Amino acid sequence: MLTLILVGAVLTATGGVFADQKSDVVKSSLNNVRAYAPATNDENAAYAVDGGLLFANDNGQWLQVNTPKDVIVSTVATSADMADAESIYIGAANQMAVYRSTDGGVNWLHVPLTDAYVGGVTSLAVDSNLRLVYVGTDTAGLFRLRDVGPSMIATSHLLLDEPVREVVADSTGAGMAFARTDWNLYRADNLGMSWQTVGDLGSAPTALAIANTAPVAVYVGTTDRGLLTSTDGVTWNTANTGLGMVPGARLKIDALSVDPQQPGLLYAATSYLFGSTTVQQTPVSVAMSTDGAAASTPLQTLDSVAVAELMPVAGQPGAVYALMTNDRTPLAMGDAPVMTAEVAQVADIAQT
Repeated sequence: MLTLILVGAVLTATGGVFADQKSDVVKSSLNNVRAYAPATNDENAAYAVDGGLLFANDNGQWLQVNTPKDVIVSTVATSADMADAESIYIGAANQMAVYRSTDGGVNWLHVPLTDAYVGGVTSLAVDSNLRLVYVGTDTAGLFRLRDVGPSMIATSHLLLDEPVREVVADSTGAGMAFARTDWNLYRADNLGMSWQTVGDLGSAPTALAIANTAPVAVYVGTTDRGLLTSTDGVTWNTANTGLGMVPGARLKIDALSVDPQQPGLLYAATSYLFGSTTVQQTPVSVAMSTDGAAASTPLQTLDSVAVAELMPVAGQPGAVYALMTNDRTPLAMGDAPVMTAEVAQVADIAQT
């Protein structure tokens, strides 16, 4: 692995990037969700990327947040710090760049990552305690940025030869961060200044989540060993009670998500795999654990389509939406309210 240390390189554009006048487009539902950030506390909103645009949830409706011109938004993350509730971080699908807003999307700071690769950002994770931002890309690997307020500073870069699918980080002060590709799991060392391959999972990683508990809980879904947990990223234990793992079964974890407001609450979507030469996938259920994966209970059984991503309603146990592999429209699971049919409208929203 090639680690290029870029200490001290200040990545700012020549001044801030201004969005257009605050959008007054409202949706009652979403239909092409590609990324989701649940509300990390009572002061900030949940955000979703729908069709390359950014939306914020406001009492069940989705208000479009204006973003810099010509940016196709690929992913979004927010801070867990209540004093930093208006900070939003977005990645661009059509640029090697991250944008940050500290005023809810009125102004944006442009943070270019590199001009040596063509591609885009795939995943973001924010360590709000240490003010670190981890960025996964499709062609240039992993970047570590320090958010120093007026600018963001690149401090390390791990070049990879495969796309980064997910990045997660804790915000407890432990400084833990993990990233996965289709074949490998990586653990941040020295607060993300370097990365190590986690080589003892026994199966390819399929999903990733982290919880701000004490100690920090790391969850990794696998292709056929079910759910693995760790508190240090070195020792891993299976946690398949209630998920349907039986002797001889190949239990795949399709998606994982932690409720940031109740970090002991974990959602998992599962499937069985059958066959060797030709593998058949049979979706099983979306399950919930309220005790840090010690035991899980099915919320809803699945039919013929597997889950691609889970969208928890933060602070409401049992309320979660699923994005399916054949449809990116949020589907209510458990106690989540069914979204009404999509209605785009122009609303009279007070300008701030």
